[in-house]
Amino acid sequence: MAKLTLTPAQLEALCKWASTHGRTWKSSLRTAWMTGNYDGFEGACYLQQIRNTFGPSWLCNLRLD
Repeated sequence: MAKLTLTPAQLEALCKWASTHGRTWKSSLRTAWMTGNYDGFEGACYLQQIRNTFGPSWLCNLRLD
């Protein structure tokens, strides 16, 4: 099975979301994924792609170091 990786655009959107939402960015992203409400976030389409490709549980072990 091939390892899935983020595209550069997906990674950029994820980093922007994290920097915008601070320490609780994962929680706010989970909420956005569940509701589909990204409050006009410019990279919302990429965040939705991440959810559809990797699934919500993938986020638990993600680190943006």
